[in-house]
Amino acid sequence: MIITGQELVKAIENYAPLTLKMNNDPTGLQLGNLDQPVHRVLTTLDVRPAVVQEAIEQKIDFIFAHHPVMFHPARNLDTSDPQNQMYADLLSHQITVYAAHTNMDKATGGMNDWLAQKLQLQNIQPFGRDVDNVALGRWGRLFQPLSLRELAQNVKQLFGLSGLRLITNDEKQLVQKVGIIGGDGGKFYSQALAAGLDVFITGDVYYHTAHEMLASDLNVIDPGHHIEVIFSEQTKILLTNWAQTHDWDLTVQASQSNTEPFQFI
Repeated sequence: MIITGQELVKAIENYAPLTLKMNNDPTGLQLGNLDQPVHRVLTTLDVRPAVVQEAIEQKIDFIFAHHPVMFHPARNLDTSDPQNQMYADLLSHQITVYAAHTNMDKATGGMNDWLAQKLQLQNIQPFGRDVDNVALGRWGRLFQPLSLRELAQNVKQLFGLSGLRLITNDEKQLVQKVGIIGGDGGKFYSQALAAGLDVFITGDVYYHTAHEMLASDLNVIDPGHHIEVIFSEQTKILLTNWAQTHDWDLTVQASQSNTEPFQFI
């Protein structure tokens, strides 16, 4: 059965309702026409020029992304700007782009559950509630205690990282109760403290916030933002399962383009 973008989005939003998204988060349709049939889907963390070229080469007609492509409105349509050229390429090839951002972060079985499961945490529970009292983060316990340094090394290995940042007063301290918020979750560190976490894993920790964490004796591992690339494979699995269950004529593939902007040297 051939489905439209509208039907696919309905399934996505049933799984990760828009009511969960944070204020001012431009989640949802980014570009294109949801009335078009969808045959081939590309799942990706980011929508960048390399991802768009990959989509064009693979004859993709729907990109399902975690990060919105249009965080800020275009001020003009000058295609000498690479961002505007990317929009032009998407439109000229009739590729629809849809993003599920903070709603997927909060959703049960969404981003932070995937990250907690990747860490092999046991008895996963929610923490880190926003103004709507919906939990963004997840915590659980390691199968056995590890030193903070050992856990940091495990995080590097599990997520294929060449480096990360460690905030601690004692890297030899044994830890077991671990919380995680993918992306930029530093502002939730007081809730990590309140939850009694031994260590809080989150990305993009600000310098002054790191000082406050140290003063509060909170252990933090900052693996960067790009660990959320787990979205690509997990949503590929999700959409493929839906296609099999509902007999959709749909091919889903995860982007192979690397959108990590940083190199560790």
